[in-house]
Amino acid sequence: MKRSAVAILLFAAAALVLSASPAITAPEPAELPISWQLDIDLDAPRAIDVVLPGQTIPQRFWFLRYTVTNRTGEDRIYVPDNVLYTDTGQVLRGGSRVPSAVFRAVQQLYNDPLLKDATGMTGKILQGEDNAKDGVAIWTDFDLKAGAFDIFMGGLSGETARVELPAPIEVVEIDARGNERIVEKDSVILSKTLHLVYSIPGEAAARAYTTPKLLRQEWVMR
Repeated sequence: MKRSAVAILLFAAAALVLSASPAITAPEPAELPISWQLDIDLDAPRAIDVVLPGQTIPQRFWFLRYTVTNRTGEDRIYVPDNVLYTDTGQVLRGGSRVPSAVFRAVQQLYNDPLLKDATGMTGKILQGEDNAKDGVAIWTDFDLKAGAFDIFMGGLSGETARVELPAPIEVVEIDARGNERIVEKDSVILSKTLHLVYSIPGEAAARAYTTPKLLRQEWVMR
């Protein structure tokens, strides 16, 4: 989770610098894959209310069920990195502050003992349909005022691009001992990432029973 937080901070800082300079634009993914790329099938995001151990009032969480298949010709290491952004400015990392009881509730909902959380999905994915992995990304509930949200799903492609920044930026990194340190960066490495854009129709009170509408699905460098 710390590594994801650093990635978010680094990307946000780089985005601010890039947007401030008309001469620098973020790269776009190649029209045809130039590196390995895992296939992914997605369900629609859903809300689930879970009564956590020791509590009596249910808490709401959001989850996205997906299947990753390796047809690249070689075994690959997959490290899911799923981040949700609302149109009200919230940033939620998949799995952050999500108790294990929520994952078990999703497993029971689908009656699928093979369903995996982010930890279970992390690691080697063997080739072929028979070795596909079913996973779920889970987030805490977000702002009731949000009318749309974006999901970025990283770890699915080996395509990267280096962007030289017009001016150095200072970012917070976590060292090998888990300590924060401030370092200066004059470039950033962006990775090909799946970008999903959803709207949330209806009133906030009916959100648990409303299926978000997929507006756009695309690959971006992030």
